[in-house]
Amino acid sequence: MLQFDIEHEDWMLEGACVYADTDIFFPVGSSMKALKKASEAKAICAECPVLSECLEYAIRTNQDSGIWGGTTEEERISLRREFRKTGLVINH
Repeated sequence: MLQFDIEHEDWMLEGACVYADTDIFFPVGSSMKALKKASEAKAICAECPVLSECLEYAIRTNQDSGIWGGTTEEERISLRREFRKTGLVINH
């Protein structure tokens, strides 16, 4: 189980997703319903004031499921590789 200190992750309280239904951020599969959920989640992320903090957190803590920082699991794979090489989170 992932442990984190909420005092160091206080940016989470400022996320655009804080009151959203968490189900849309964890779509399962590749059905049209799942793709629609992912699209809805990414739209919320696009308006988020802490998007970069969220993405960095997801990369640092190896979040391998869900939408984090406006990215899917697949999108974070290459970002994670780059992070391991450079120590930087760069979203293209």
